[in-house]
Amino acid sequence: MIHLVTDSTAYLPEQVKQQYNIHTISLKICVGDDTYDEEGGITQDEFYCLLDDVATSPTTSQPSAGEFIDLYQGLLGEEDEIISIHISSELSGTVPNAMAAAQELAPDRIHVVDSRSAAIGMEPMVISAAEALAAGKSRDEVLAMLSRMIDEVSVYFSVDTLEYLHKGGRIGAASRLLGTLLNIKPVLYLFEGKIQPLDKVRTSKRARQRIVDEVVQAMGDKPVRVAITHILAPKAAESVAAQAKERLNVVWMDTSEVGPVIGSHVGPGTIGIAACPVGEDGI
Repeated sequence: MIHLVTDSTAYLPEQVKQQYNIHTISLKICVGDDTYDEEGGITQDEFYCLLDDVATSPTTSQPSAGEFIDLYQGLLGEEDEIISIHISSELSGTVPNAMAAAQELAPDRIHVVDSRSAAIGMEPMVISAAEALAAGKSRDEVLAMLSRMIDEVSVYFSVDTLEYLHKGGRIGAASRLLGTLLNIKPVLYLFEGKIQPLDKVRTSKRARQRIVDEVVQAMGDKPVRVAITHILAPKAAESVAAQAKERLNVVWMDTSEVGPVIGSHVGPGTIGIAACPVGEDGI
């Protein structure tokens, strides 16, 4: 049997995890003196309420190699294998710790995949892998599919405020103040596993249109899987989803909310879209 593992930053729907028996290991969020598991440890509302009461920016941490060993050991029988798909190694130390655990336990039977992405970029990969395994695809076929998706996925997003980028040390106070005064909405994207700036626009509406424009340009009329994400902004997510359905050849779509680990760096009002072409086998 091939078991499927991912981490909490895929933000998978609970019913999907149950349907395909997907195992999730949680990243952690530290707020003040307290540390929480992202999955099941703290809700979005609780997290952002806590931020108002602490002076320092929250920090995040990856699962330890020991936690991966415990999870993998519980799954590996004599004939079992594991495909373990995780947040970009450029954004987190999760992949190196998973690889260390795999090397210690069974390097020939535990296959760690660096998604080079996170959240909406990673979610379709995990779900596609689950569907492929359920359809009887082999380990090598699933790994090849994941490699293709990593190369072909497009992920674009916009943040509503520069406050969280400032708190996390990614921009200075002057940039934060100027951006706030001008109501600037940065548009960003993922490239080679890293977050890169694309543009700065003046309104949330324009930012939503721009991220859809970029995905449409990248995907053309190919059949695509589309994932939409937001942070405490369901109406904005609905707007982006409607544009995507109108302008893309969508064969699968899901909308999710980013959790505290990613949310701590970008903040409420963030909206994003990812798209990946469907393979020749329809998965």
